[in-house]
Amino acid sequence: MRIRRSHTLGIEEARRRADLIAADLAGRFNLQSRWEGDQLRVSGTGVDGRLLVEHGSVELRVRLGLALKLLEGPIHAEIKRAMAEHLA
Repeated sequence: MRIRRSHTLGIEEARRRADLIAADLAGRFNLQSRWEGDQLRVSGTGVDGRLLVEHGSVELRVRLGLALKLLEGPIHAEIKRAMAEHLA
């Protein structure tokens, strides 16, 4: 799954808000996150991905395990909601 959203925030503010997105989703999907440069790595049971923060955009790339693949639609919608809320 790949979700990209543009922003007009500076890189530091975008990183701060990426933390908010990760915290929001961590509570819903039991995820762990850690920064590796400008990438916020996220992982959990059946989830592996990264949130890449760039000037002008944030892109989330996530691989879902087989069990979560069945819930891809609702998960995609929830991620888009969190990104819209925190990057507005």
